[in-house]
Amino acid sequence: MLGIALGALAWTSPAPDEPVDEDLPRSSAMPGAETASRGDAGAAVASEAAKDADEFRPWEVGGFVDLNYAYNHNLPDSHVNRGTAAQPRTGEFTVNLAVAYIRRDAVPGRLSPTFELALQAGPAADALMVAEPTPGGEASHFAGVEVWKHLARANVGFKTRRGTEFSGGMLLSPIGIGIHWTPYNWNYTPSWQLDGVPYYLAGVKVVHPIGEHHGLQLWVVNGWQTMTDNNKAPSLMFGYTYTPSTRLAIAEYAYVGPETSDTRMGAWRMFSDTQFTYNTERFGLAGVVDIGGERRGDLPGRPTDLWASAALFTRWRVLGTRRTWDMAARPELFWDRDGRIFGVRQTLLAGTFTSDVRIAENLLLRVEYRYDRSTNPAGFFYRGPAITDDAKGLGRDQHTVFLAVAGVFAHRFGKPPR
Repeated sequence: MLGIALGALAWTSPAPDEPVDEDLPRSSAMPGAETASRGDAGAAVASEAAKDADEFRPWEVGGFVDLNYAYNHNLPDSHVNRGTAAQPRTGEFTVNLAVAYIRRDAVPGRLSPTFELALQAGPAADALMVAEPTPGGEASHFAGVEVWKHLARANVGFKTRRGTEFSGGMLLSPIGIGIHWTPYNWNYTPSWQLDGVPYYLAGVKVVHPIGEHHGLQLWVVNGWQTMTDNNKAPSLMFGYTYTPSTRLAIAEYAYVGPETSDTRMGAWRMFSDTQFTYNTERFGLAGVVDIGGERRGDLPGRPTDLWASAALFTRWRVLGTRRTWDMAARPELFWDRDGRIFGVRQTLLAGTFTSDVRIAENLLLRVEYRYDRSTNPAGFFYRGPAITDDAKGLGRDQHTVFLAVAGVFAHRFGKPPR
């Protein structure tokens, strides 16, 4: 899946005439990278798909532990980085996110069932689902963040011989570039664009390939990153992907549906996500442009909210073919004219630089500097004792340094049925 497929830091296998050192990693990507970054449940892992179906190992278990220390120059008393769900804590050492998963991928060229279950814990897990609605208000015990926060993915489905996929449950969203599982992204922190779109969607989807390079998608979901619907109507998403080569991918996603209590078509959210990725072993370039609008039928006067964002991602290999050193840079902006996405009328500007050292196949060390600026005169970022969204003394600028270590593992097993 294009929008979430830039994660793995690849390096080469030894040449045929090169002595093999069994102590050195030789995989082409981080363990579990294809699984982590794939939005299509049941899609075959790239390194396995080329093999004969009789040799394909459909099952995989894996996970990661992400530990970090973040220094935010605003020194918020709450230790909270405002606006990000993937690294919500600052000023302390923390186990940011721990994930364990098991999944079954479809066997190439066969009618095959698919399955995925991933569990998570940590501050990033809580922040990911903090906006989950609780039907019935405070008296409800059947939904909300406490019910869902430890569930990262949960879906079942099947894939036909011709490659058409059907799946339902809690699914990884293809919108945007990057994923909530940060060890697989080029940068450690996600962009404002990614924090402004769904990380996950709850519902059903159909993915249908057209030839070798084109694909169509149809999604029917509860709503915009919500396990629990906040109205009585579903939302729809249509997708088109074009992959002319293994290096280049282009995609367009269109999302429509009601996201407030007003389910009339005139109040539906309309959203477009356009993205591309060009990635080689030594260099990667990606870009995304989003635009969204929504008439607020739930507010007096039915005003129209508008927002747009854009980000450019770059990655380059500095050293190494097995143990590697990569760098990544990302400029971006997010125009939130009416404060619909982040709660404040503003334009967010940001620049991020990341250094990745892959010490071993299963161990990644990352150092990142990030600068953020808000154009809102009252500020946006938590600073000192100003730790509520409407507090006086909020910061307009934010300098943050992250030091992170991630341990990643994955193991494939099993044989396809005869």
